[in-house]
Amino acid sequence: MGKITGFLEYEREDRHYEPVEERIKHWREFVRPLPEAETRKQAARCMDCGIPYCHTGCPVNNQIPDWNDLVYRGNWEEAARNLHSTNNFPEITGRICPAPCEAACTLNIEDNPVTIKTIECAIADRAFERGWIKPEPAADRSGKKVAIVGSGPAGLASSWRASATTCTCSRSSRKPVDC
Repeated sequence: MGKITGFLEYEREDRHYEPVEERIKHWREFVRPLPEAETRKQAARCMDCGIPYCHTGCPVNNQIPDWNDLVYRGNWEEAARNLHSTNNFPEITGRICPAPCEAACTLNIEDNPVTIKTIECAIADRAFERGWIKPEPAADRSGKKVAIVGSGPAGLASSWRASATTCTCSRSSRKPVDC
């Protein structure tokens, strides 16, 4: 996975934040993404550790070493497919997840862990920019309706799955959200 000696050759480099004085003037993204070459270097730091503890640290069981290797090799589209096979919303989790996978990273024992969250975000952003993510509405509707209570990650994932099959979905929470 990644470059066998990547964790020895490259130091951890993570995204930087826009200065507070600037970001309080707007509602846009304030985390500055790494350039592609640096993101690929960070993916190269993922080592062939045998038992990828990052899997157990990840609440959605992302195949982290696999998509790190794909990013390192420049195969971003396949990395996006791999990431979406386990995670319905990497564009969200790449931003707000506290990244327990990084805490579980084998490199974290003696060194700085791989920038998993940063790489996940870069994959999702590139997939949207390149049009690799497309709506997947069901071909036919069954007429069945499903109500989802809650609009957190589980509610959103359930709505996405139900809508991708044949159901019409509506969500309910304390604060109503458009479905």
